[in-house]
Amino acid sequence: MEELIKYGEKFFDELEIAIYRTRDASVNIELNEVSTSALRERVVTIIRGLKDKRLGVSIVDTDDKRMLRDAIERAYKMSRLNKPDEKWVSLPLPGKYRNRRKMDKEIKEISPDYFVELAKEGIDQALQEEGVVVAGGGGGAEWRESLIMNSNGINVLQEGGGAFFYIELVGMKEGKVTPGIFDFDAKLSLNLDVGSVVKSAVQKVKWAFNVERSKTEEAKVILQPWALSSLLNYAFFPAFSGEKLMKGTTPLMNKLEETISSDLLNVYDDPLHELSINPIIADDEGTPTRKNILVEKGVFKGFIWDNYWANVKEVESTGNGKRNFSTGGIGIGFHNVVIENGKREIGDIISEIKHGYLVDSFQGAHSSNPDNGNFAVVANPAFLIEDGEIKGSTVFMMSGNIYELLPSIYAISKEQKVLPFGGSMVVPSVAFENVRIAGK
Repeated sequence: MEELIKYGEKFFDELEIAIYRTRDASVNIELNEVSTSALRERVVTIIRGLKDKRLGVSIVDTDDKRMLRDAIERAYKMSRLNKPDEKWVSLPLPGKYRNRRKMDKEIKEISPDYFVELAKEGIDQALQEEGVVVAGGGGGAEWRESLIMNSNGINVLQEGGGAFFYIELVGMKEGKVTPGIFDFDAKLSLNLDVGSVVKSAVQKVKWAFNVERSKTEEAKVILQPWALSSLLNYAFFPAFSGEKLMKGTTPLMNKLEETISSDLLNVYDDPLHELSINPIIADDEGTPTRKNILVEKGVFKGFIWDNYWANVKEVESTGNGKRNFSTGGIGIGFHNVVIENGKREIGDIISEIKHGYLVDSFQGAHSSNPDNGNFAVVANPAFLIEDGEIKGSTVFMMSGNIYELLPSIYAISKEQKVLPFGGSMVVPSVAFENVRIAGK
């Protein structure tokens, strides 16, 4: 592909070629049955070129060299139509990459039939419990290969993949219908624990059959990984973008080295964390990735950057350039956010609560405002805790500001969950005290 870079230099001052190959084997579950299986393969090449600070982009579903030459010429024609970006400095330069993680090559060739059998196993196990309906679910594996090259000398090839399984159960018994109960597993191998996923979901269905009323009060609330991640993804994590700092839209402006949370909270972005299912050594611009500490013992430690906004700010990119496959452009994003775990098991944290709540999922987290941290969500399903035991399911409203909520953390679980949806996250359960809720 180096000859394509040389060809593109006839038209552009700088040129980037990014080739992505994906192979996705998957199944879907609907109403106690495996509804579909699929095997999809795709190649996408994205050309980004700059001439006199004018950007041209072309996207093609091929890696054929002749067609890529045509794409380079189209990108050049597009650049001539665009206005110069006076903030533009340059594409990134080569850097030193960390050691690669060992990948399970079996994922690269796995058939959807493998996940059909996993799904059938999960369905059969769930249906052994009286009153349980398997409303949905699925599983699969994705293998990814990428080649990022530019005219400044970057040339980095990466490959890897991961697998996942999830299930959604609904309880229907004696006229009672529970909310959907969701659980999942994700790994860099095919060693998925379907049995534990189903067992956990079934247990929550059993709790949900006993419906308890919530009340308007201040109480201890434990957010489990799925609920916590959805809230932080919309209300908190966008504030760490260097672009938002430059545009003055982050509440973390002028907060560097200030305390923003309980000292129990440690958060960082590290694609090579041992549980990460996105173990990349370079971002989508070819810049080396690294461990970026966001919050350390409750103290805000820094923003994340892609190449463009780092150059504008005159700082170093943190290796957080993420590709938008619709536009071909680069934005700032995380690779694998890790919320560091605590030292206590979740069961022990629950056992010490005289009165409180365990939240499995939130509705409405997407409406949170990351520019100020405000949120208003519905906890559903949630579970009532009395005298250290879970007594049944409930629903309540929870609203406030994330920067007022985080200082109330008083415990973090030893267990962590790997979340495969929308990227990769490693998240424990987190307990908060004196949380204001509105009963329903």
